[in-house]
Amino acid sequence: MQEPIRIELPTIYGMKTVNAYLFLDPIPTLIDCGEKSDPSWQALQDQLKEHGLQIKDIQRIIITHAHVDHIGMAGKIAAHSDAEVWVNEYCYPWAVQKEQMWDRRVQLMSKLLPPAASFKDIILAFMKEVSKHWDNIPKERIKVFPMNGQLVMGGQVWEILYVPGHANTQTCFYQAANKWLISADMILKITPTAVMDASIEDPTKRDRGLKDLLASYKKIQALDIEKVFPGHYEPFEDVQATIRYQVNRIHSRIEESFDLIKSGKQDFMDILNTMYANRVSMPAFSMLIGYLDVLLEEGRIQEVILENGKRGYTVVDAESQISLISS
Repeated sequence: MQEPIRIELPTIYGMKTVNAYLFLDPIPTLIDCGEKSDPSWQALQDQLKEHGLQIKDIQRIIITHAHVDHIGMAGKIAAHSDAEVWVNEYCYPWAVQKEQMWDRRVQLMSKLLPPAASFKDIILAFMKEVSKHWDNIPKERIKVFPMNGQLVMGGQVWEILYVPGHANTQTCFYQAANKWLISADMILKITPTAVMDASIEDPTKRDRGLKDLLASYKKIQALDIEKVFPGHYEPFEDVQATIRYQVNRIHSRIEESFDLIKSGKQDFMDILNTMYANRVSMPAFSMLIGYLDVLLEEGRIQEVILENGKRGYTVVDAESQISLISS
């Protein structure tokens, strides 16, 4: 059976590289394609050449989710080939109207980032820069596949799995006979970030990304997987142990957040700076939002406005927790 061929491409993000995967038969097919940049374009050409291919030979690109390092170069590849670009139904708006969708994401982040956060301007400036690495895809070149179903890749049937959390547009692909998973950014050797975005169902609301991520972990754990082909870093085999470690780590961080609030740290930025001393970043911000979302949903903390007018959190007393549970 043909194993997916890893194509490693440079990226502007901290992981340094992102993976595309190549199937040679029955038609040259790319799973994801990196972001649009000169280094990524050159790396793709060089690695295709190793397999006797040029950009013009690519006949199909299948996108796992609508993040720039996975979809950004699809438009440019389509412009230099006859390739069809296959996206899931949730990715479709991002494929054809990237500017409007990206502006919505920037506006959401602008509202969520605390005004006094020293890194707010840096993050928003970076987000605006990112959009330059991503072209819209002509509608006539797009094929839409469902969030659940099957795709034939490399002459084999792969099950489509909807796995939100890192992205609310994300799908993975599972090949049962070989026990392979093309995992996008759902299963990595490091814990994926629960990236915040506007809800698919109601764009005026924010997704609860970490809650979705934990649910997607459970979906993946139910599968018999022997090898993962991730969106970043090398393919690996210790799948269940990796998932268990990452889930346990998330729950540990949730408890750490609770203990900090219980000890009297109520201001969001104070909690963030304590948990991520000297390494505050966009992923750290997103994950803390997720930890607090879980604690709020469990009724263990409540959101308050502090005396300085900032957003803060307090622990719900035992009596209130009992009342919430009984109701």
